[in-house]
Amino acid sequence: MIYIPAISSINSNIFQPLGIIFIIIIIALLLLLAINGILGYILLKKNKLIFPKLFLYIMDNYFSILLKFFLIIGTEETFYKIGIELYNKYYAEDYKKAKNKVMILPHCLRDLKCPAKLGKDGIGCVFCKKCPLGDIIKAAKEKNIAVYIVPGSTFLKRILKEKRPDAVFGVACYSDLFHVMNYLSRKGMPTQGQLLLTDGCICTTIDVKELLDDISRTEQNIK
Repeated sequence: MIYIPAISSINSNIFQPLGIIFIIIIIALLLLLAINGILGYILLKKNKLIFPKLFLYIMDNYFSILLKFFLIIGTEETFYKIGIELYNKYYAEDYKKAKNKVMILPHCLRDLKCPAKLGKDGIGCVFCKKCPLGDIIKAAKEKNIAVYIVPGSTFLKRILKEKRPDAVFGVACYSDLFHVMNYLSRKGMPTQGQLLLTDGCICTTIDVKELLDDISRTEQNIK
């Protein structure tokens, strides 16, 4: 009598090794992402970028996985700061070459007694000197950078759609700034960013001198 194995047994014998191979591939990919994240961090600290397009692609599309690995050795804030530094370095030259730039400032930099009103294009600064926004706006406009003080990401998306800039300079807390720069990068738009010194969504602060220096630095050699 000839023994014929059951179909379920055959399927089981086939799929078991396939499942093992699949798991090995997944683990290998995760390890590759982890190594990429650690290597990228080290290179950024040394002010170097090797295989920048590869690092950018992984940061753009797999940052949530990288973040989980990074939390084993660091903090969420540090991870986002590294990402912001990567975007700043990668897009520095492309940002300089852009002609139609906009700067996005957070409304939380305003003073509690700010008299400015919210309009179609965000908060309309009246240059009352109660907060640093007026000086920042003046410096940016001298470099032909349009400035918008926005209360949220919805305004940003509308500005991008209506004004159609070819580069964006953003100011925000570490989490918001990273996600905005990540969003813009995935659209292929050159971006630069500076972190707030303090966050909390009200009466935040920023290093004004550093920001004004960044505005000038990212405009140098551009006619």
